[in-house]
Amino acid sequence: MLDRLPRTTALLAGLVLAAGAVACDPEGLHSAEHAGPFPHESPSDSADVSLEEALSDYGVRLPEGAEDIAYGARKALDGYPFNAQFSMPCDGVPAFVRDNRLVAGGKKTPDDVLTDVMDAGFTPGAGPAYARAKDSKLPGIGVAVFEQPGWCRVFLGA
Repeated sequence: MLDRLPRTTALLAGLVLAAGAVACDPEGLHSAEHAGPFPHESPSDSADVSLEEALSDYGVRLPEGAEDIAYGARKALDGYPFNAQFSMPCDGVPAFVRDNRLVAGGKKTPDDVLTDVMDAGFTPGAGPAYARAKDSKLPGIGVAVFEQPGWCRVFLGA
């Protein structure tokens, strides 16, 4: 009986925490962010702003045809980290680079997207990397692009 008491206490504490989380956000985590105009948009648990707001704040224009968009943006944290990834037709990459004032940075995957790249199963350094041009007045971002048959996966981070 004594060995069951700590497990029961831990289970009860877990239930209380879960109930508190539901009570604080009864409509579901970030439910308002699903109303955005971007197809297949999926905010992560680390998003406290909409994708539209983060893109505007960082001066990023997503390309036409971007799909399977996932992002995280936390204004509540120092530095306002922002990461996004999406799929797009590879022939649109040059326009995306130009429209966002990016310059080629070789093949070294930017540190801002390295974890996301590895989590998605891509090999760091296997695709071109880009960064915001230093003379740009827009906030700095790093980008890595990985070409797959018929499409590219783009990782963006700041």
